[in-house]
Amino acid sequence: MQTQTHQDFEQQQQYGAMIRSLSGETSAQIRDWQLFHKSVPLDSIAPHLNLDNLKASWAYPRGVLDGIALRLRYSNANLHASLTPEGMIESLIFEVLEQIRVESNCPDELKGSQQNIQMQFIAWMQQFISSGGAEGSVGLLLVTIFSTVWMKLNSQPIPQLMQDIVEATRAGIAENMGPLLVKLKVTRNNQESYAQTAHEVIKLASGLIAEEYRNNPSIRTKRKNQSSTHLKIEWVPPHAGIIAADFKSPAHSSSEKLRLLKKSLDKYHIYNSSYDTEAEAKKKIRSAQLAIYQDQLNSEIGKQNIPWAKLIRIYQQLFSSKQPKNWQTTEAEVVLDRRYLTRAATSPLQPALYKQLVGSNMVNSKVTLLIDCSGSMKEQRVKIATCVDSLVRILDQAGIKTEVLGYSTSTWQGGRPFKEWRKNGQPPNPGRLNERAHWIFKDFDTSWRRSRAGIAALLRPEIYAESIDGEALIWAAERLKNTGSLRNSSNTLILFSDGCPMDRATIEANGEEFLKDHLLQTIAWCEQQPNFQLWGCGIGSELRPAFQHRLSWDEDPNNVANTLKNWASEFRASSFINKKYS
Repeated sequence: MQTQTHQDFEQQQQYGAMIRSLSGETSAQIRDWQLFHKSVPLDSIAPHLNLDNLKASWAYPRGVLDGIALRLRYSNANLHASLTPEGMIESLIFEVLEQIRVESNCPDELKGSQQNIQMQFIAWMQQFISSGGAEGSVGLLLVTIFSTVWMKLNSQPIPQLMQDIVEATRAGIAENMGPLLVKLKVTRNNQESYAQTAHEVIKLASGLIAEEYRNNPSIRTKRKNQSSTHLKIEWVPPHAGIIAADFKSPAHSSSEKLRLLKKSLDKYHIYNSSYDTEAEAKKKIRSAQLAIYQDQLNSEIGKQNIPWAKLIRIYQQLFSSKQPKNWQTTEAEVVLDRRYLTRAATSPLQPALYKQLVGSNMVNSKVTLLIDCSGSMKEQRVKIATCVDSLVRILDQAGIKTEVLGYSTSTWQGGRPFKEWRKNGQPPNPGRLNERAHWIFKDFDTSWRRSRAGIAALLRPEIYAESIDGEALIWAAERLKNTGSLRNSSNTLILFSDGCPMDRATIEANGEEFLKDHLLQTIAWCEQQPNFQLWGCGIGSELRPAFQHRLSWDEDPNNVANTLKNWASEFRASSFINKKYS
């Protein structure tokens, strides 16, 4: 995520004006590099139109903007949402086919826009292939379907090299795909009829993928074959919960959205929770070893040139808000003081008939830092501990209450619940099968100085195992909301993670998307909580679109001061206090 600057703001305004001009939709705008339409964020859009592409060296920015404008102009969003299938690959195919349809309907008089969108689509396909997206069988199938439909609807060839790559796969599906291409061409001016044919294409693709999986039942092989779609295309399926119409639509009240989210979350289940643990991390480490970790952490922070006083002032301003305190009477103007109504009638020119509410800047915020303690995060634990300790120190001295939590599992590849499940005959869809471990590194009631030993426990390699993110996010959010503090205080939760949940035993028993879908639904649930804001830091490419607010992450261990400054700028750029808490 990039820091918001005045230049960024001006550029976003310019891009938004271009979209509004072509689409005719006056409410379309770009804020914080996110597309909004009728004040609702539009994250679910074809990957080649992702706003991140605007600054990519291979992309054609005008093609991105013209493609978005045509989508708003020629596609009924409510109809599209109602017809979108569930599933990662299914919804992706449906989305891209709809975008191909609207781009093929670009009026002939708009020659420049036609050229822009065609160049952008081809550039995106070439980038996808060159980055290894077509190396797996699933990725190659997607490239073949997208390019074949695009050529049919636009009556244009794709570059010869791309044709050579997809030729064998295209020949293999030609018999079944041929009639569908004809139907897509005929119905491209009728969104609903076109969507019905698109579902037939999805059914064909799903059948081919299912056959591939039957031939390769190993989860390792599945992940390898899916990597081209899951890791090379940034896409979050609408029905996963983060951008579903049911949760984002203005037609639903906040209570209705929460009810729908709660219903989705209730579908998540746990095989046996009796082995789960919640503990203070420092109590699981020998005192001598903990002292070594503290010395290491102190040494790392000592190497950093951190401007403590400056950062404390900045963060204090970020988390402060104007609070009404009392009325100041006998003013010369502002609000009429009704105690002096008689004087107002008899001596209207008499001064000191008014009053005004005097406020004061007050810090009324709480911040939770939630750390993903999965194995893939272990290599970064020194930088994480250094940043966390430094941020907690800054917030503590700025008068902001903080808590530092972590999550992992007690074992690898399933523990006692997994063994019980196998012993009981391996019933289908058992739910989470590992032993969840929740770690408390610092609570709200402990000051930074007294909690440094707990934060230093982040350096212990043994706590890093597998990750069950959705449950941890709910746990941290509930602790944050239920902690006694100032009335109407603002709650900020920052999740530090590097990607999707990963618990091998649970995924093998419940499917690839079980843990990820639960996390996405949990994120959506957090977004609906009052006086609450969720930030993601360092989130892997697959989950970045799921977070409305993201903090940047620099893996350089000697760049902590710049990281803290960047976070302050990103908080300020999002105007998060004014948006969410005012």
